[in-house]
Amino acid sequence: MLNAAVLGLFSVAFYAVGIEPFWIREVCYDLVVRNLAKEFDGFTILHLSDFHGRVGAFSFLRHHPIRADMVAVTGDLYAWRTLPRARLVREINGLTAPEGVFYVSGNHDYHRGRLDVTPWNPGPRLLDNRVHRIKRGEHSLWVAGIPDLVKGQPAWERVLGQLAQSTEPAILLSHRPDAWLLPGIERFALVLAGHTHGGQVTAFGRWVPVRHTRVKKPYAGGLITADSKPPLITSRGLGASELPVRFGSRPEVVKITLHSDVVAHKAVE
Repeated sequence: MLNAAVLGLFSVAFYAVGIEPFWIREVCYDLVVRNLAKEFDGFTILHLSDFHGRVGAFSFLRHHPIRADMVAVTGDLYAWRTLPRARLVREINGLTAPEGVFYVSGNHDYHRGRLDVTPWNPGPRLLDNRVHRIKRGEHSLWVAGIPDLVKGQPAWERVLGQLAQSTEPAILLSHRPDAWLLPGIERFALVLAGHTHGGQVTAFGRWVPVRHTRVKKPYAGGLITADSKPPLITSRGLGASELPVRFGSRPEVVKITLHSDVVAHKAVE
């Protein structure tokens, strides 16, 4: 019996350290967005988060190409034990999308109170406290970003102010899903976040002892909706931070497809 128990523990440990952290999956969501112009029907987003120095996602994407109109990277590029940064930078610089690649900072992207993702230079891809307009014909889809809510310097009122003159749909990128709890979040049609790693170590995804979010229990990743709030999709991320283990929370790349409620309504008729 003792030998069997030891073997079982060894097997679980081997899986949590040597298999699941590298067993990336693709997760897809289809969302109907109110007031989304028909020109944006079928608009796709590739959502990547929490690399923590892991470059395995790029090997996954090379073997499983995912075409998307836009790429959203929601923070935590590196970790204390990261592989050489230059390798990850080369991979990130290889990300392309017709409507742009956008990044918001995570807590691990700060050093001594300042954003430090060197040697990477995000340039215009950095969306912290900024808003970007995507135009198709006479219609727009807005993408806004907010830096890490704890380590960064979020200017929430400034972000909302940049959208004040428009009623067209907007997407918010945030490292922490707690942005979903901010006042005025109903201005957005969708919130994309990371940070939680889906709990990283769970009891088969059902019991999550460490969630790293104030969003209502037991939420730690995936899609959640609530009255008067936009859908929130929190990626379980691609790496691991202090402990290089995963159990019951596989790393993932996320693809989101937006659908116009006008087109969806006509399809039902």
